[in-house]
Amino acid sequence: MAETLEKQENVRCEIIRLRDYDIQAGTKTEIDDDDWPGIVEKMIASDIIIFATPIWWGIQSSLIQRAIERLDEMNDEFLETGKSDFANKIGGIVITGAEDGAEHIIGNILNFMSWNGFTIPPAPSVSWLGDATGETKDSLKRKFKRGSVYSMVKTFARNEAYLARLLKSNPYPDG
Repeated sequence: MAETLEKQENVRCEIIRLRDYDIQAGTKTEIDDDDWPGIVEKMIASDIIIFATPIWWGIQSSLIQRAIERLDEMNDEFLETGKSDFANKIGGIVITGAEDGAEHIIGNILNFMSWNGFTIPPAPSVSWLGDATGETKDSLKRKFKRGSVYSMVKTFARNEAYLARLLKSNPYPDG
């Protein structure tokens, strides 16, 4: 996904692997000097934010759920003030896994994003459902470029980048 955004749409990307950070459980932005506030700063500085998660037992990963929970305080501020740090930011989702449940996860996460001020473009998700056991990054890349998933990746990237540029030039008015 990042490669397509960079090459096709000239969008600079940074991948943040949540498992590489200390993110404590909770619903506040600041908790026990963990890494979460730095991640939030990067999100606020971005124009496009894509949550990527595998499917685990029919639901998103615990790490994505923890990120959602840690954004709860910002949601409370949005509900109180009508202003969101995620206004004029585009949301999207990438899902992988060997189980069904993608539609359920997409609905949950897009609902969360929408209620936190993100703008959701058409075709805001890409799903690849299959067993990747034993696959390498290169073998998976070759698989994706042959099938309908790659077509959706290109559409997803185009829509995310287009809407981000549009909102950068024409932001929502302040409330």
